[in-house]
Amino acid sequence: MKTTTSILIVEDEAITAQDIAELLEDEDYIIEGIAADAATALQLCSKAKQPPQVVICDINIKGNIKGTELALQLKTLYKCQVIFLTAYADNRTLQTAFGTDPVMYLVKPYNNTQLLVAVQMAFHKLLALQKITGSTQLDLTEREEEVARLVAQGFTSKQIARKLAISIETVKTHRRRMLQKNNLNNFPHLIYLLNQTL
Repeated sequence: MKTTTSILIVEDEAITAQDIAELLEDEDYIIEGIAADAATALQLCSKAKQPPQVVICDINIKGNIKGTELALQLKTLYKCQVIFLTAYADNRTLQTAFGTDPVMYLVKPYNNTQLLVAVQMAFHKLLALQKITGSTQLDLTEREEEVARLVAQGFTSKQIARKLAISIETVKTHRRRMLQKNNLNNFPHLIYLLNQTL
């Protein structure tokens, strides 16, 4: 299966869901959709050309089915990876969530870096499970490797631009060029291969 960067967001707080979508789209992820409940999430997945690779899921969502139950269904049906978002960190909620084997469990409020690192980890796990390979000898300039490592640490393109004193467009150009030179179709694959060289 070709790994894409498709993500489904299951979050019943519309503003939070939109903020997550905007952040991830800015970082070149594909948002398959936003669902406020399990029924909508399942419908979006069934209609997608390729189901989402990663699901970012709130535990307490609208409807009778909780996020943890939905996560189990989605993992069984689509072999996706799950990142939980929640305002709850009580023992019962944690135990239920951990029973679904999520990639990460983020307690609200979380920051963009935490979310981006969680997404990187989810794609890393997918690539490892699929035994995705490629040349571990990546063709990167020193600056490109610097940009790639900052992406892997959860920095946004805007943060990288500030940190390296370059424009956001320059960061995006570096990202596109790295993929083209190494014949890769998405940045999580490049990060996965970069981590193999450590």
